[in-house]
Amino acid sequence: MNESDFFELIGNDTRRNILRSIAREPKYLFQLAQEFDRSKQSIKHHLDCLEEKGWISHEIDDQSKGPARYYYHIARNVSVRITLSKHSFDFSVVEITLNNDIKDDSDPLDQVNELSGVLWDNISNVLAEDKFQLTDQKLDAIRRLDSVLDQLETIENLILSRKLSITGKINEDISVKLRGDEYRKDRELAYTIFSSSAPITINLIQKEFNTKRKEILESLKRLHEKDLLPAHALAFMKRLESAVNIDSE
Repeated sequence: MNESDFFELIGNDTRRNILRSIAREPKYLFQLAQEFDRSKQSIKHHLDCLEEKGWISHEIDDQSKGPARYYYHIARNVSVRITLSKHSFDFSVVEITLNNDIKDDSDPLDQVNELSGVLWDNISNVLAEDKFQLTDQKLDAIRRLDSVLDQLETIENLILSRKLSITGKINEDISVKLRGDEYRKDRELAYTIFSSSAPITINLIQKEFNTKRKEILESLKRLHEKDLLPAHALAFMKRLESAVNIDSE
């Protein structure tokens, strides 16, 4: 993937939203058209663009009755990094191997421990040299700093791999416990709760789902019944329930 392809694809709001949506769970064309209130032809165009560049792929639903239906899913696990400063512009894409995809017997924690020891020595040596008089010394420092950054990136990717593996298992649990179109909004709410790094607020959820507080509360209660509410979301449900009761009085 080159930077031109990246900015062309990601620069479009609809394509970003499609990626965000099917990253949570694979979806059919008509589901995406309904979700974004766009024509199937329009959504299909964006899906084709994303698939052509290898970001997504589709499979045939063998369980569907009538004409074959395609459902779309993310095709790659990648991390994109952009560095912009007064002196440089750098764009890189790194493939992420998930922990459950690793074929050998290596332990990610052992890899991190091994890399960390070497990394600390390299960081200490490079950062201690804050004065470089000659050009060749400066270039050597840049090369060694790049080496340190590469090692940091390896550790970051190992940690990110672990995070993505856990996230995938959570999403699978949500999709199994809330299977079917009637639970679609409940699933989306659950995905949002588990993936959001920001504190959950009523305004945040309402903006995300554009629905009434009472309907959100009903979804939260269904999630609670299926053991799909973490502690912080349970506290939010109770606050929301109090707010709904006050509004009803």
